[in-house]
Amino acid sequence: VTTLLGNDECSGAIALTVSTSCSYTTYSNSGATGSTGMTAPGCANYSGGDVWFSAVVPATGVLTVDLQSGVITDSGMAFYSGTCGSLTLLECDDDDSTNGLMSNISMDGLTPGQTIFIRVWEYGNDVMGSFRISAFSITAIESLPQINTRKQNSCLSIIFSSSST
Repeated sequence: VTTLLGNDECSGAIALTVSTSCSYTTYSNSGATGSTGMTAPGCANYSGGDVWFSAVVPATGVLTVDLQSGVITDSGMAFYSGTCGSLTLLECDDDDSTNGLMSNISMDGLTPGQTIFIRVWEYGNDVMGSFRISAFSITAIESLPQINTRKQNSCLSIIFSSSST
């Protein structure tokens, strides 16, 4: 008998607290199945076995979600806007984290207070087990040209934005 996870579907998404620093929490996809009525996200060899999280965009309009390996060492992740049953894919990621083959999505220009739904799966759905996730936001600095440093340090994941080029 397989026990389904509470966050196996979008409607059971676990709310992540968005921090101003990198703080990881351990979760698992053990027992996860493919989401009902959802189109495959289109990256990271999605084959089912996904779990769902949500995060509320902070006042900065910047949201970063980073994954660290556990038993799972290769992940996929997607950001969605909307409501469960009527989601719009915003971004899909395979290996942008500095944590090996794990995922990282960092978006700016989001609407403060908006709920983003986060879909996480293991690449190929052939490994079930633990992974670590962190949701955070670092204030954009408008006086610097646009730089994305997440490749240097996923916990910094600073997005500098500027109206000038």
